[in-house]
Amino acid sequence: MTLSSKFLLAAAVGSTALCFAASIPKTILPDNVVRCEPGAGCVNQTIYGRNYKVMATPRFTVMVSISREGIYTRADVSVSNNTDMPLSVSPEDFRVEVVTPKPKVLLYVPPAQLNLPPAAPAAAAPAPQAPSPQPPAPPTVAPGVEASVPATPEEAEAQKAAQRESVERAAAQHDLAATSIPPSEVARGRVYFESDKKAQLVNVVLPIAGVVFEFPYALKR
Repeated sequence: MTLSSKFLLAAAVGSTALCFAASIPKTILPDNVVRCEPGAGCVNQTIYGRNYKVMATPRFTVMVSISREGIYTRADVSVSNNTDMPLSVSPEDFRVEVVTPKPKVLLYVPPAQLNLPPAAPAAAAPAPQAPSPQPPAPPTVAPGVEASVPATPEEAEAQKAAQRESVERAAAQHDLAATSIPPSEVARGRVYFESDKKAQLVNVVLPIAGVVFEFPYALKR
């Protein structure tokens, strides 16, 4: 083989390699997709005994916790509106994508179609006891004078925090409905999807006001 033939052969091989490399798709996320990854500022928080993944952006703060509940995949979702405009959120737009072992989409299940086991009955109330002697009435306090010693700032703040936690815990126990979130407010609740017993790696996808949040999870079997 002459020198010119070798040069032509090398050029042809190089051109083929470049064409093949150019045909490999690049996994670049669109500008409106935000994936929960350590490098993107995604963090883990344990709230009410559940492990949440938290993504914060200038417009939203989104939290997700996922689990299996009966024949469904349950996602506990919280969306905070950090803007000065109302924010529309609908769980009907959400979905769970199974990545492995077999790709498929788990669709949203409306609350009216859920078939969940009945909740455990509340504990029986204790039997009434005989009335105890009433303590003497407190002394009369003049108008404008507080009857009790005011709490310290630390105690007052602790009481407010306990009240907020009680309200948030109660809200998290309800199904998330389509709603408009006012500025600086939060919407939270449970969202149910179809289930796949063989699912291992899944991606919780939450489209919110033009931004698509993706939360990858490894399901426990």
